[in-house]
Amino acid sequence: MTEKDLERRLCETLRGGFATVDVPSQLSVHNSTSDAKNLFDLIGDKGFELIADDSRWNPHREFMVDIIGGMIPDIVLRSKVSNENRIYIEVKKTQPLGYGKVDSQIVRYFLHLLAISHGKPSGGADDISRAVLLAAPPSWFAVNANHDAWGYFLETYTGLASCFGVTLGELHLQDTVEAV
Repeated sequence: MTEKDLERRLCETLRGGFATVDVPSQLSVHNSTSDAKNLFDLIGDKGFELIADDSRWNPHREFMVDIIGGMIPDIVLRSKVSNENRIYIEVKKTQPLGYGKVDSQIVRYFLHLLAISHGKPSGGADDISRAVLLAAPPSWFAVNANHDAWGYFLETYTGLASCFGVTLGELHLQDTVEAV
């Protein structure tokens, strides 16, 4: 199974919908920096548009060019309430985070989410919580270089994320095809 297969499978699960009682295990948030235990806790019953590997994710292409440039997160959940990007999900199978430890993809996505979205949408509407999640098989997190880069991100940005109501966390994906 390739990284793209993992991404497709996660997108299919998200498109399939879920409720608080039937959240699939791959949608559990591990090492969450908030009270969110799964994606339902972040999304609830609010509608979202799923944008996968598509340049439409960035409605402000001329903003934060040095940080984001031509980058595209693997999965973006955009709220139908506020029309804001609310959740960025980066999917990995074996590849490390792009760029260096202090300026990795995940750091850049976190900074971008903070800059382009509101903690509370205008009008006070209840909306999807904001989050930056790394989706990968548990084996990815066990690789020292990956663990170090991810750990650096969590250690450095958890306080800031908490101040602004952004959840950071992991989605543990199964990287094998399950027998039927």
